[in-house]
Formats: sequence, C-alpha cells, structure tokens
Amino acid sequence: MYSIGDDVRYFDEFSEREKSGTISEVSSDLDSYVNLEVRNDIVHYYSKKLKKYVPVKPKNMDTLYFTIPQRTSDDFVLVKNILGSSDGKERTNA
Repeated sequence: MYSIGDDVRYFDEFSEREKSGTISEVSSDLDSYVNLEVRNDIVHYYSKKLKKYVPVKPKNMDTLYFTIPQRTSDDFVLVKNILGSSDGKERTNA
C-alpha cells in the first residue's frame, strides 16, 4: 500500500494517460471511513465503537482513493489505478 508523501505513477482515467505525483491525502467513499490515517503502509479508520484506529476491511479497499495535487487541480485516484511508486513499491492486490 502507499502512504501520504509517496511519489507515485498512476493511470488517469479522464486523460487516458499515465501521470505522476505525490500523495497528499487518503479518503473513502464510505461515510463510516471519515477519519483515515496511514500507518506502516496500512490504511486505518477510526472506529467509534472500539474508540481506536483499526485497519480498513479488505472488502472496502475499492472505496479508498488518494488525492494527488497537480498544477491546475487535484486528481482523485483509486488504489487500483496506481501503477507503482518511485521508491520501488509496486501495486498490491490487497
């Protein structure tokens, strides 16, 4: 998985080309995953029930997206569209 601050290569579905940038934020489409953080390359959400951060469930990994700022606007990139990073991390099918 990727962390905030990682330089990544990704496929932009709108321009249909490969781009690169630095991850600035991680978010989710699910309302229950409002407060997210990345620790040790694992995305965690704050569980109100448990009152602590717990890992995002594998079935919900497709709801995560990363914000990657560009010159004119931010790109919102799904995990599946990240191709790899500049430090050698490759996409994992988590």
